[in-house]
Amino acid sequence: MTGTHRGQLSFLVHMDVLKRYLNSGMRVLEIGAGAGIFTKELVHMVHQLVVSDISEVQLSLNKKHMEELGVVDSVHQYRVLDLIDLSDLKEGSFDAVVCIGGPLSYLLDKAPFALQQIIQVLKPEGIAILGVMSLINTVVRFMSYVRSEKEIIGIDNMRWMLETGHQDREHNPATEHYCHMMTSQDVDELLREEDVDVLERRAPGLLGMAGEEALNEVYEDAELWSLLIEREFAWSKLPGALDLGDNILYVIRKRQENGSD
Repeated sequence: MTGTHRGQLSFLVHMDVLKRYLNSGMRVLEIGAGAGIFTKELVHMVHQLVVSDISEVQLSLNKKHMEELGVVDSVHQYRVLDLIDLSDLKEGSFDAVVCIGGPLSYLLDKAPFALQQIIQVLKPEGIAILGVMSLINTVVRFMSYVRSEKEIIGIDNMRWMLETGHQDREHNPATEHYCHMMTSQDVDELLREEDVDVLERRAPGLLGMAGEEALNEVYEDAELWSLLIEREFAWSKLPGALDLGDNILYVIRKRQENGSD
């Protein structure tokens, strides 16, 4: 994520949210940790971190990176976990769950069940920080490929993808990148029936839509780049910007069992 200036902007907004809601007294589950972009930060922020991914290869890579950084001993546990089945974890055992970068998007129609699994392992009033891939941001950034994609899959399948955000085998057999790129309306619908409160919504990577070439130009001016980061932080909080970030980031809180706030 941080290998490009667009990635850096997105990373900084994610970190702003993590620092706001996580603290050194928390037991935290990181889902879909991958190679450890956020793991290396989380180990310094929370009391006990359980790092998980569905891929043993990714977990091994994560552990290797944490060893290289000298922080692997700060990881409480590594677990191979499938987000749609967290039954091996004790119910109500985590103060917070971090699931960012797209794991929910890759689950397609199974995302609602995965969300229920996340909520189940949270303590009452526990926090979940959730990220999904943004449909509108993706379409804007890859607009130059839309016509050629249409020639491959046809206009009806293109309409399906743009209307639903689903890129699946049925409508795009030419790709193996199956996912559900979402709008904030999709996330709201996902959360609608759950016993949670939404604490914050953010649009990380908002200004990254300008493209890497334009960002490179701004980066050459340190004073201007600093100002751009400042505006990225501020504008990522605007309700009208929510669907324009490269991820759509939600912070939710599990309600008390009696349903009170």
